[in-house]
Amino acid sequence: MAAVLNSNVASLWASKNLQGAQSKMADSVERLSSGLRINRASDDAAGLGIANALTQQINGANQGVRNLNDAISMVQTAEGAIAAAQEMGQRILTLATQGANGTLGSADRTAIKNEMRQLITAINDIGGRTKFSGNSLLTQPTTGGSPTGFALQVSNVTTDTISLAYTAFYDIGVGTGSGTDDAASIAANATTFSGGQASALIQAINSEQASGYGKLEHATASYAIAGFQAVQTATDTFIKNLSTQRSLLGAYQNQIEFTVSNVTELSSNLSAARSSVQDTDYASETASLTKGQILQQAATAMLAQANQMPNVILSLLK
Repeated sequence: MAAVLNSNVASLWASKNLQGAQSKMADSVERLSSGLRINRASDDAAGLGIANALTQQINGANQGVRNLNDAISMVQTAEGAIAAAQEMGQRILTLATQGANGTLGSADRTAIKNEMRQLITAINDIGGRTKFSGNSLLTQPTTGGSPTGFALQVSNVTTDTISLAYTAFYDIGVGTGSGTDDAASIAANATTFSGGQASALIQAINSEQASGYGKLEHATASYAIAGFQAVQTATDTFIKNLSTQRSLLGAYQNQIEFTVSNVTELSSNLSAARSSVQDTDYASETASLTKGQILQQAATAMLAQANQMPNVILSLLK
């Protein structure tokens, strides 16, 4: 290499290497301080795209798990209400069996009928107050109407849903009829209800032919017994229908719980995949930082040496 004064090539190369070492050290410090291998698109453009796509899936899966846990609570709320109604149905069946006994008098049968009506009112009230996040759960008509179920969003994919059929959320009360569904209408013999699981039951309790046949408080025991037996049949159907409804809700809860387990595992695996792409490998990055520090010190020392090299020219000029 020629001995020149205007261009100190060795110094230029040493300066370039020093800048490169400092730049790599800055990158290592940034990665170690942020915990991320990719802090901007220039770090790894393809990796950033992959990491963002994985983040979309992870966020969707995590929210899906929360959605499904809410759904489990909703299903349990509905199932608990039906269980309470079923217990009242068992009591009505007991009363109907008691009323069908020929040893009772008209006053006894009237008392039994009044209690059964009160129980029906209580069942109807359960259906009306059973709500989750403001949504009525047990108002779907068993006949007619425009029934709708519940759709559960499992992930950020719009088609990834679980549908809960409306049949699991049937109206457990008396439904609708010529009057309202309040206690006074339920106690009125002339009111005919439909669309609720208990509609046939209340009609059996309130049933009365022109001759009085089937009237529960009829003075003629055989007429009254026929009415109580009709209540027994209607109550048996009511209890079985509620059992079917509870079974469907239980099946939905099991399905949702298994889905929660699957989506939770999916989120964990996706998070692990994103970590391998995006997160800092501290062992490797610490080694790179140490290497950068040594190179910086070496380049600084060599730059100092290179800056002294033109002094040889002074020797020539003496």
